[in-house]
Amino acid sequence: MMAAACGGTTSVDAPTTSSTQKAGTLRVPADFPTIQDAVDAAKPGALILIAPGIYNEGVTVETEDLTIRGEDRNTVILDGGDRFENGVLAFSNGTVVENLTARNFKGNGIMFSGSYGDSQILDGFRGSYLTVYNNGLYGVYAFAAKNGQIDHVYGSGHPDSAVYVGQCNPCNTTVTDSVGELNAVGFQGTNAGGGLIVTTSVWSRNRVGIESTSSTREQVYPQRNATFVANLVSDNNGDGTPQATDAAGVGIALSGGQTNIVDRNVIVGNAASGVIVTSGEGFEPKGNTVKNNTLAGNGVDLVFTTTTGAQDDNCFENNQFTTSSPTAIEQALVCNAAGTANGTEPTIPVPTHADYRTVPAPGPQQSMPNALTAKAKPARGPLELVYADLTAPDAPEAP
Repeated sequence: MMAAACGGTTSVDAPTTSSTQKAGTLRVPADFPTIQDAVDAAKPGALILIAPGIYNEGVTVETEDLTIRGEDRNTVILDGGDRFENGVLAFSNGTVVENLTARNFKGNGIMFSGSYGDSQILDGFRGSYLTVYNNGLYGVYAFAAKNGQIDHVYGSGHPDSAVYVGQCNPCNTTVTDSVGELNAVGFQGTNAGGGLIVTTSVWSRNRVGIESTSSTREQVYPQRNATFVANLVSDNNGDGTPQATDAAGVGIALSGGQTNIVDRNVIVGNAASGVIVTSGEGFEPKGNTVKNNTLAGNGVDLVFTTTTGAQDDNCFENNQFTTSSPTAIEQALVCNAAGTANGTEPTIPVPTHADYRTVPAPGPQQSMPNALTAKAKPARGPLELVYADLTAPDAPEAP
């Protein structure tokens, strides 16, 4: 995947203010002809409220605590026309982007970005009620950013992933109530953990449903301490999807990560593997727990395969499953025990891929309640977790 390149030269700038900048609600196009004009004119804490229309522009945010909101998620459309790199690129703390659509950008639909090289971390972000599709890399992309929330996102037609979180520990970020389908990957995290929770979302009909990896291409490796709980991960077999990797047929993949939890997900219909815990880029998995998941109709439901085969505190318990590699995986890899066990990674033939520009556009999606009247609320952390009790939510049902 191509995460590191997109974060390479960005930095978080201090907010710029002047006596001519405006507070309150700035309307587009009633007060300003373009979204960028309104953003440039706004004081920290302002609300940019966008009327229905197609806006052929990319927007850069360098003022803190702005809220950029569409009046209607389905009819406020940022369209890159394959000319602009990003729909919204936010460098500033506390940025909120909500209730709009971003499509046809060469890079990313919505991006919240700190810095790759000098450890500047964007602090506070939220992307809510967003439709992102047919963009050249990612849908919603959070890089070197913490204290974030991504919710009610629909993403399709991306050669990388619908939702991406990278280079953060602690991330203190939740991804919830979202759908990723017809992408190379539904949710992807690279070197992302520490308060990263992906929950009650649907990752379906991608090449890979959920992928969590360690990589030297981004900082703060290895990946560690993420929780994937109560998601539906189904039919990720690659048909009609853009391609960034030959991997396909995989529900949830933990590659070279540590101390992650995969709990109470429903994982069905993935032709290679349901859950695979494996080595990656020279990193060995350590201390991962796969428990309480329901698996059916996968090529192999549960897989553990590493360079050495050492258990290294990885364990599987109380899953509902039929097949595993190694066989009897819950006896071979018991929690709080030591041992050696190694399986074989199942594969499927590489599916044909689609140009991301040709993936069918999604239908209408749920809009943000009270979009015209809700007050702006900058994304200042630490944010409340969407679910304080992670034993409470159940996985969504299949559509």
